[in-house]
Amino acid sequence: MITISFIGTGHMGGSIATILSKLKDARLLLNNRHQEKAIKLASSIGDKAKAATLEEALNADYIFIGVKPSDMDSLIASFPFAPKGIIVSMAAGINLKDLEGKLPNNKIIRIMPNTPVIIGKGMTPYCFNNLSNKEEQDFISLLSITGKVKRIEEKDMDALSVLTGSAPAYLDYFLDALIKAGTKLGLSEEEIQDYVLTMAEGTIALDLASDKSPIELGKEVCSPGGSTIEGVMKMEEGGIYNMMEETVQASYQKNKKMK
Repeated sequence: MITISFIGTGHMGGSIATILSKLKDARLLLNNRHQEKAIKLASSIGDKAKAATLEEALNADYIFIGVKPSDMDSLIASFPFAPKGIIVSMAAGINLKDLEGKLPNNKIIRIMPNTPVIIGKGMTPYCFNNLSNKEEQDFISLLSITGKVKRIEEKDMDALSVLTGSAPAYLDYFLDALIKAGTKLGLSEEEIQDYVLTMAEGTIALDLASDKSPIELGKEVCSPGGSTIEGVMKMEEGGIYNMMEETVQASYQKNKKMK
């Protein structure tokens, strides 16, 4: 039986805990500053999880820390003893060197997961300090239930965390804007949502299955003089590429400042 603790059970921590509860030999220990939140999550997960004290959480095999970057120092200062297991940090902007300075006796993994982990469709980049090959493979095996898990260079973490972690929000806002635009055509929002989400699911599935880039596939939809290219030209006139670059840069720069 492997024990996995979560210190901080917000949206991301709760999502990963929920999907990991499906592992056959996993036991989850949930700790939160407001412990009623951990109790509620444990109740929703079932027998595999329990709300735990900080001491219990620090004795787990894997210790996922999902607090705000600004709360990391005070959290670690409150530890009654050094954690026993592998630390898995989900805090944006706090690099391995910073974490090693705070937790000098621990093996540490940094991850930047995204919300689709809860349905096993996530994308989680990771890097680590001094894991053995077996420990790395064990971690990949553990997290594979959440979706893709990919090792990266830490220097790329801030950028990739925007493109995988923040971008689902960008996409959801785009889809909402598309739905809202559809209501102006006289359709009901509920009806449009079903069509639009199914369209998005199919388009992404096609992008993943094809050896062509998304823009190549997009251009194939645009017949010369047709209605699709008319709409695409309007998007380009509106500066969609500049807007997206500015959006990504805003999140990226904020990531670099969060400590």
